[in-house]
Amino acid sequence: MILQTLDTSFYSYNKIKEIQGDVYQNLSHFNTLVLQNNILSNINKTFLPRVLWEKKDFFLHVSFNPFDCGCQLEWFRVWIENNKNRAIGYPNNYICHSPAELKEKSLSNFDPVSECHKINPYIILSFTSCGLLSVVIFTTVLLRKFRWDIKYYIYICKNRKPLGYKRFTNDEKFLYDAFIAYNTNDRKWIMSELVRMLERNHIYKLCLHERDIIPGGVYVENILESIDTSRKLMLVLSNNFMDDQWCKYETAMASHTLADGDGHKLFLVLLEDIHSEHINRSLKVLLKSIPHVEWTENKTGQRMFWETIKKFMDDN
Repeated sequence: MILQTLDTSFYSYNKIKEIQGDVYQNLSHFNTLVLQNNILSNINKTFLPRVLWEKKDFFLHVSFNPFDCGCQLEWFRVWIENNKNRAIGYPNNYICHSPAELKEKSLSNFDPVSECHKINPYIILSFTSCGLLSVVIFTTVLLRKFRWDIKYYIYICKNRKPLGYKRFTNDEKFLYDAFIAYNTNDRKWIMSELVRMLERNHIYKLCLHERDIIPGGVYVENILESIDTSRKLMLVLSNNFMDDQWCKYETAMASHTLADGDGHKLFLVLLEDIHSEHINRSLKVLLKSIPHVEWTENKTGQRMFWETIKKFMDDN
């Protein structure tokens, strides 16, 4: 049935499957277009001139058509949702003919947002993986940057109580507070850092083989005697140290001291990362069994470094 009035066009029951927008190009005066009971499966923005879609007093009657409620109908579904008052008979008489899961259901049940814009699970997995990787990298960078602040905080938490230790100065057996085993190539650090802090700032008496062992006699016996007359034995480890035969001997002496049950006398200072070829069985045992601390250029790390050494020196 085709019927046309001044402001309304009726095209009902005509088995119309498709209409091109240019048919109504010059009929912008239309207020109502009736296309009910045809075989329209899809309506898009080219179906009518733009002026009609945007005309606020224009009404469309396309009920009882076999709509294919898929993504190709998304534009019309969005339009009708925003212009419900202009769609005559909506939503009761706008019925989906396909797909199967929406057949005989109202067009209003078709949600183009969830149906047509589903996120690929691989994309979700990729974004999740990238997010987790970013968190891991960010956390690693933060831990690397603030590791000394974190270590210092943990150190403070573990040592909240005042130590209250007194240095052992009255026992005539000990001539030194600590024997320092080090390689001569590390002399600059020993003098500028260790001696300055422990001897000048805290008045500990250290035994340095270059300075305090009198030449003459059997060197090994002199070393043994100096270690024996020191309350503590501190090994300053570096790759230079691990290459030196005398330093290896002093490491062996430290291992014997540990085996004799005097591990409380031992302490390790790591000046740098020790190369894997230098990490022998004796050193592994020492690192696992006795306290050690790592030198760093970080100011917070240095504060923890010296507090740890002072605690060791004050511990009887």
